[in-house]
Amino acid sequence: MAQGQFEYFQMRCFVAVAEELSFRRAAERMNMTQPPLSRQIKILEERVNLVLLERSTRHVRLTSAGESFYHSAVDIIQRSEHAVLNARQAERGETGNVALGFVPSAAFKFMPLIAQRMATEMPNVSLSPVEMMGYEVIEAQRSGRIDLGLTRMEAPRGELDRIRVISEPFVLAIPKAHHLAQKEDLSLADFDGEPYISFTRDRGGYLKETLNALFYACDVVPDTRFEVSQTHAVVSLVNHGLGVAVVPRSARVIQMNDVIYREVDLPMQFRSDMFLISRPGRGSVVQDRVRNLIVDTLSPFRNGEEAP
Repeated sequence: MAQGQFEYFQMRCFVAVAEELSFRRAAERMNMTQPPLSRQIKILEERVNLVLLERSTRHVRLTSAGESFYHSAVDIIQRSEHAVLNARQAERGETGNVALGFVPSAAFKFMPLIAQRMATEMPNVSLSPVEMMGYEVIEAQRSGRIDLGLTRMEAPRGELDRIRVISEPFVLAIPKAHHLAQKEDLSLADFDGEPYISFTRDRGGYLKETLNALFYACDVVPDTRFEVSQTHAVVSLVNHGLGVAVVPRSARVIQMNDVIYREVDLPMQFRSDMFLISRPGRGSVVQDRVRNLIVDTLSPFRNGEEAP
């Protein structure tokens, strides 16, 4: 072997002697006999072309070169052990980074639940949340820019793996000063002809299409005054008395002074669904663990079973 090259085991032998300053104790620590240990130190010194230890019948001492080499050797050993530990943790899915794209409405309730549980159960896994519109989540998943995605849009079957993780009912959002705010037993029919705040078709497309189908099925034609893409913008316009709205139940966490939310009985097929999507066969162990954690965390919302 060329000068300057040495083995990891020889470094460990040297560190043991340097710390014990005794070949006997170092041999015991390394679980070997003294002659092979001495031979490994001699080979190491030959390969680095340095005297690392001063030996006598009475003591063992580090030379100045040995002192410097000792600190570097300890650092290399620690980093090597750390690298092995990290690799084993990665193999078990205990470390890593997962980029999770999500639609803005998931930020109200669902993303905080996921982040809290990951902090508790997977503290060494870094979660990188990326807020996107629904179609952007699907595009980012196709291109590999994110590992997992939460979107209300359904990806084409076979192209991406998808799991429905949320199916929540809709609620009515009404200005406090509105005449419907005092009415009991509200139904969707009460919105017929009322000033209405709608989602846009381009950026709030899933909710727009679902609610349009709902109004059509119930023979209701609200008077659409504004169209916006984000749920918080819908609720803000309701708060200013500009119309009524229908929003997913999770939007009730948006508390504004002049908005009230009312439960309403609607046909079961009209719900606000959310899907967890991923690329087939591309997931790592840590991505699979995070996917399973998300599915389990959101399980109370999968069939609309969560209490209002």
